[in-house]
Amino acid sequence: MKIRTQLNILILGIILIPLASLIALPVYHYATSSERRLLKGYKEIRRMEEYDLSEDDWEMIRNEIKNIPPTVQVAFYYDYSILLSNMPELKAGTIVTPGEIWNFITSSNSEYDYQMQAPMMERRGFGSYGPEVIVISRSKVRPSQDRRWNRFTLPFFIGVLVFELFCITLIIILSKTISSSITLLQQNTQKIADGALDTKLEQPKHSVKSNEITSLTESLERMRVSLKDEQERRNKFIMGISHDLRTPVALIKGYSEAITDGVVGDMDEIKKSLGIVETKADQLESMINDLINYVKLNNADWLQTLEPISLKPLLENFASSSKSTAEVYKRNIVIEIDVDENLKVPMDKNLVNRVLENLFSNALRYTRDGDSITISCIQKKDSVVVSVTDTGIGMEEKDLQRIFDLFYRATNSRREQGMGIGLSVVKTVIDAHGWKIGVESELGKGSSFIITIPLENALVSKSL
Repeated sequence: MKIRTQLNILILGIILIPLASLIALPVYHYATSSERRLLKGYKEIRRMEEYDLSEDDWEMIRNEIKNIPPTVQVAFYYDYSILLSNMPELKAGTIVTPGEIWNFITSSNSEYDYQMQAPMMERRGFGSYGPEVIVISRSKVRPSQDRRWNRFTLPFFIGVLVFELFCITLIIILSKTISSSITLLQQNTQKIADGALDTKLEQPKHSVKSNEITSLTESLERMRVSLKDEQERRNKFIMGISHDLRTPVALIKGYSEAITDGVVGDMDEIKKSLGIVETKADQLESMINDLINYVKLNNADWLQTLEPISLKPLLENFASSSKSTAEVYKRNIVIEIDVDENLKVPMDKNLVNRVLENLFSNALRYTRDGDSITISCIQKKDSVVVSVTDTGIGMEEKDLQRIFDLFYRATNSRREQGMGIGLSVVKTVIDAHGWKIGVESELGKGSSFIITIPLENALVSKSL
């Protein structure tokens, strides 16, 4: 159960239990009082006409009955007759003389305290004539040392006791919940601090034990997985750099040692070897620059410098440059640009140009003389779709899922030079802009890289 829920229950209990006790006290008082009931037989005797009592007299009797405490026994004596009674010895309707009444009282006064009243005389005044209603009441004689519960004391005590037990129980449960949750969180954070990223963090065994603190463990577990993936990517990054840089470095070192040791003595051979060294040095410099640029891309500071750029001129300039290059490489180029002249998209112009150039360079690399490359841009209702499509060698289906991974090179591209960074750079730039990129390819029929620029999400604006 969530800690917030337990606290809410505690607060609710603190409010409701005293409130319920306050409500229960008058209810208990009413339930145990004589006001809620009259003596048995009152209504039946009231309807009898043999008693010459006025309406005021009956109302007086009713009021007297209402004022009788539940523990008091009472009998109403009128004109030598017991009118109403809850005393077992004096039954209602019995004819009794005053002497018999007196003998009854004196014979039981050791067990009971008696009291006699004449409310009609009190109401009418002394000197009135006619029979009077005599109220005879009695209660058990109790020793003075007996302790009695006041009718308010017992329910109040029970209410306080229930309230205290409730608070104590919930506080104990809440303390155990917080303590166990913090202990679990401490153990899991210690595992991560110790670098144990391969061990899955311990989770609460039952959902009922989940709360706001234990939910942090779920976040820690996601962080652990993320750190582990990042560690694997870092190791892969280092291994990839080591592998790709080793080849040019080895060639440069080999030819340099050959020249130094005199293995290559002919001047033409020396010049040839130095040419290879220079080529490999340029290749090494290019690889290092690619790595530096890739690292820079992962710094999100450049996202703060995005500017609205007219899309159509950008694509037309790229297409014009690509057309000239394609003619040199004997590739057929097709340009299809259908975009609003005034459409502007927030972007980093240099990085977007780099993305397009990387895609076009890949198309050149994996096509043959006479193959076609199509650069297309179509504006739809809610997006702009830019694609670079070729009719080259294509890719196997197993390569499509990993084509944008760092250092990954498709099966058909491993004979080509490169570190497998280009498409990873493309994906990084596209994702950072909030765009999407996908690839469609078929072995032997070519590939198509498709960039989707959402107009609404990208906050596209139109110039006047």
